[in-house]
Amino acid sequence: MQLFLREPTAPLQLEEGNAKPQRLNKRITENLLNTAIMHGEVLHHLVRRGYEAMSDSESRQTIVAEVSAVEMLPIILTGALFAFILASVRYTLGGVVASLAMIEERQTTVVETRTLAIDEKEDPDAPLDKARLIDEEVMVINQTPLTSSIRKTVQHLTSIGGFRARWRGLGCALIYNLVHSLTVSFISMAIAAFTGLPVVGRVFANIAANVLCARIHMVWTHTVVSEPSSMTWSQRLSQTDRKTWRVLALPAFVHSIAELATYGLPVAMFLFVGPEITGDMDNEHLLARGAMSLLAFIMLNVLILLPATVTRTRVEASFLPEEDKTIVPFDRTFNGAINILSLDTRAGRKSLFIEAWRSFDMASRIRLVKFFVKEAAIELFFSVTATIAIGAQVVALGMSKDNVVVAMDGM
Repeated sequence: MQLFLREPTAPLQLEEGNAKPQRLNKRITENLLNTAIMHGEVLHHLVRRGYEAMSDSESRQTIVAEVSAVEMLPIILTGALFAFILASVRYTLGGVVASLAMIEERQTTVVETRTLAIDEKEDPDAPLDKARLIDEEVMVINQTPLTSSIRKTVQHLTSIGGFRARWRGLGCALIYNLVHSLTVSFISMAIAAFTGLPVVGRVFANIAANVLCARIHMVWTHTVVSEPSSMTWSQRLSQTDRKTWRVLALPAFVHSIAELATYGLPVAMFLFVGPEITGDMDNEHLLARGAMSLLAFIMLNVLILLPATVTRTRVEASFLPEEDKTIVPFDRTFNGAINILSLDTRAGRKSLFIEAWRSFDMASRIRLVKFFVKEAAIELFFSVTATIAIGAQVVALGMSKDNVVVAMDGM
């Protein structure tokens, strides 16, 4: 900005008494010059900032334009592929094979060997019809459970049901999840409308939905653990009645409480146990709290959620019709306890719940824990592999971290 000052046509003749007005005019002139210089600097700064903003916008648009949809297609396909693999592993191992491991009973084979006892003092010329002592040897062989090996279990499923046997019962699982989700949504909205507490409503709705949908969950269990059948899920559901639901309600309720405690308590421990979490808290303290919460999550899984899941699965499998055979050996009577219990009474249903877990011996429990460790390792392997594969493709496209941030800022 330039400031033009008009020169006076004639010099001002100031008297000595007018020295003060002359100094005032000089000060005003200096202020005007300083103001003009300051405004010029401000204008120059604004112009420079505007030019930089336009340059940044153009560069960001250029970066965004460098990555087209065709170039992103391999990343999308890789992500979809690994998502399908992880979902299949979770359902096949965590759903199908785990259910079989929860009901499989250990089998023993008894081998008897009989030999004639020869007495050295006996007369060798004695008659052949003379009674002789007979030694009996009994050898008990414990057969290795099928579900102790994931590979053998999957091979056995394929041999009886083909390649699609890995996803047996998937249709029932989708129906159960759909009905369960709709029930939870309806109940939670109703509770939230009356109480104004959506979180509390969601918790109670999940428990109620698990209990109300117990028969559908039992149909899924029957489809998974039994040999291939031509019966549909609706036909299996029609075989159950209100009496069956009353027996299934207790395992479903206990499983819901165990699941809520397993996933809720570690989160509450991380957020509320210890000093309040602030932005200036050191990473070591946060890491220690995270490790304690993870340890609590693992312990609750083993000590609470696992027994509740096993008990629910075994109770549901015990109601499998007699004409349907299970894929793995399973004692539906729980060592004969179910034959002497009256399921019409509350005490009988409670006793069945206890016997379902008690008949699952310690060796089977250890085998099941080992199975879940293997499943977690397999899922971790595929997760890490997916991360490496997608990350390598992103780097290959030149989408470094800084470029991604700049591109997002330019949106």
